[in-house]
Amino acid sequence: MKSKVFNLVFKGLLYLILFGTPFWTFLSCSTSQKGTFKDKKTEVLLVGVIHYIPDSLSCNWQSVYDKILRYKPDQISVEYIIPSDSASLTFSLGENYRSTWDSLTLAWQEKKNESQRIELWKSYHLNLDFANRDYQTYLLYKNMPPNLPFIDTIGEFKKFFNDRHKRLIAARKESEFFNLVFPLADALDIPYLYPTDERAYNLAQSEAYVQWDAELKNTAYMEKLNSFWKEFNETEAAQILTCNAIEFVNSRDWLEKSDYGQAQILHDTNNKYYKEYVNVWYKRNESIANRIIEASRASKARKMAVFYGYMHIAPVKKYLERQGFTVKLIGDLK
Repeated sequence: MKSKVFNLVFKGLLYLILFGTPFWTFLSCSTSQKGTFKDKKTEVLLVGVIHYIPDSLSCNWQSVYDKILRYKPDQISVEYIIPSDSASLTFSLGENYRSTWDSLTLAWQEKKNESQRIELWKSYHLNLDFANRDYQTYLLYKNMPPNLPFIDTIGEFKKFFNDRHKRLIAARKESEFFNLVFPLADALDIPYLYPTDERAYNLAQSEAYVQWDAELKNTAYMEKLNSFWKEFNETEAAQILTCNAIEFVNSRDWLEKSDYGQAQILHDTNNKYYKEYVNVWYKRNESIANRIIEASRASKARKMAVFYGYMHIAPVKKYLERQGFTVKLIGDLK
């Protein structure tokens, strides 16, 4: 009898977790609204990252890690898709992503004797909250002996979990997540990360890029662009070798230069597809800024650290400041 009652209660809680989470319902309805923050606004620290640095050069992360740890943000926002953002999920996972996740939900066996963290991993994965699923992956990786097998791999979901866990470690181990974001969240005792990324604009941006790239091919404009990025990438690579890359790419001069290269360098071509490309790029970043604002409201954060590829930092900073937010950069920290 007790087992039946437990099963009913657990199924009810599972339904609430998977389909009734009120925060994300609120957040998804608000991402296109600019609004104003009537209460005291969250102070936002924007942290630009390089998405891959080999373990042999992991020294690049340390000084920025130390600065953020001293800054002590009480919430963290990351470059992951919001679980309820169906447009972005369709772009990333395909048209049939929902049916795939429904089948995984059916394969999730009822809770028995597995650890709470593995259950959290399952819950976040099935709820399409990949930021917090991957955070649990990091914590499992950090806290479990490397050769300790998981409880068992019998059953469809357990096999899937074991495989995905290993693949996530391989994919993220040399990224900002395993070297900066997740270790900071763990050290600061932050249990939940706020995903705020926007992918719905990616297709339009890619299509516009293909058009202007074709029209400007073999012109002096493209020579200028290629020369810019060659020098840009060589400079970044040299900074990585000195263990100063993350500090460097967060400098105001470099952020301005990255924004110039990303969305301004070909402005004088008056190419309509380049203008469309730039317009979509800035729309995406304005949407990201709005999602950060909604995350700050929902979390009631006093200070929020936001981690994105550094190309996003200059435009997101502009849109946050337009709405009255105080924005700090790594160079502002001691």
